[in-house]
Amino acid sequence: MAISLDATVGGASANTYATLAQANAIVEGLIVDDDVQAWEAGSTSDDYRNRALYTAAQRIDRERFLGARVADTQALQWPRSGVRKPDTYTNLYGLSFPNRLVADYYTDTEIPDRVKKAQVVLAVYLNNNRDALGLSGLENFNAVAIGSINVTPRFFGAVGADQVPPLFQEYLNGIRISTPANISIKRA
Repeated sequence: MAISLDATVGGASANTYATLAQANAIVEGLIVDDDVQAWEAGSTSDDYRNRALYTAAQRIDRERFLGARVADTQALQWPRSGVRKPDTYTNLYGLSFPNRLVADYYTDTEIPDRVKKAQVVLAVYLNNNRDALGLSGLENFNAVAIGSINVTPRFFGAVGADQVPPLFQEYLNGIRISTPANISIKRA
């Protein structure tokens, strides 16, 4: 059964931040790599693209964002209230220091472009790497032991279920508290 996307801002049944048309417009500006090529290929149906967008939205909603959800009834994490737009200070040189910095905030009916772009980048990746959902997080380790704690990664960086394109992470910088992979370790 084909999935239908609902990009209603703050909607109770919303399941995506970006529509397929918005996603295709963003993809047009990306460098053509294997993932983009697979997205643009005629062999990829709109249903697969919609599923990738839906899945990417679900992954984004695992992040811990600044601010608070605008309504308890909204299905997705955005829109949010009280979130300052990163890098939007206006420097007014004629005023004293604290008064010359003016911050701009996202409105209660606004989905940041950076969230939509992050969703599209992740959707393009998932569309071409469909096994990414089945990763447990242990695939990228040579050895994992409990006694004397021995963890030997095959490489450094994100691994397993949270292995996402770096551009995805960059788009969310400045509007999130942390990634879902952050854990706290307490001494017993």
